[in-house]
Amino acid sequence: MLEQARSHYLNELNSALSALLSDGRSAYAEICLEIERPEARNELYRLYVVDIVERLPDGETKMVEINVEPRSLQIAGLPIDAPIAWNGVEFRCNPLDFPEEALVSWGRRWIKDDSPPFGPQDNLTGIIHSVTEPSLNRSYMEFSVDFGSAPIEAFDELVALLGSGLRSLGSYSLASGAA
Repeated sequence: MLEQARSHYLNELNSALSALLSDGRSAYAEICLEIERPEARNELYRLYVVDIVERLPDGETKMVEINVEPRSLQIAGLPIDAPIAWNGVEFRCNPLDFPEEALVSWGRRWIKDDSPPFGPQDNLTGIIHSVTEPSLNRSYMEFSVDFGSAPIEAFDELVALLGSGLRSLGSYSLASGAA
């Protein structure tokens, strides 16, 4: 089921990129930028991979973001309580002993396009696109991941890392139309 959510996003991304390229436009997939956020606790939270960057004829640059509708799915053993979109999965965790160092290590491993853990995937880089800085929200730590073109293994590794501290997950913001 999770593969369907991933495929849905990747199909939209590849379709948009193909349409731009077939029109003879200069478009590039998955360009990593560092956002100026001096208050960020870690460099990982400043990295953002843009889905598509288009170079316009006047020399300007246009960023194209692909967002897909979240899909309802269930995975045995996972506390999914909202529809899921591969490009915006929010994780809500127990704040006690939240493994932020491990999260940062995982994120650094999966966001590097020069050496993605499983190599290129589906004609793309095979990397995640972002990890938001975890924040305490009510009684849980919350962060989100845009899994980009990363394989399902990236999701599985993150869920294993969070372990029993994972309280719930879903694409809450996208499902409510906030994104």
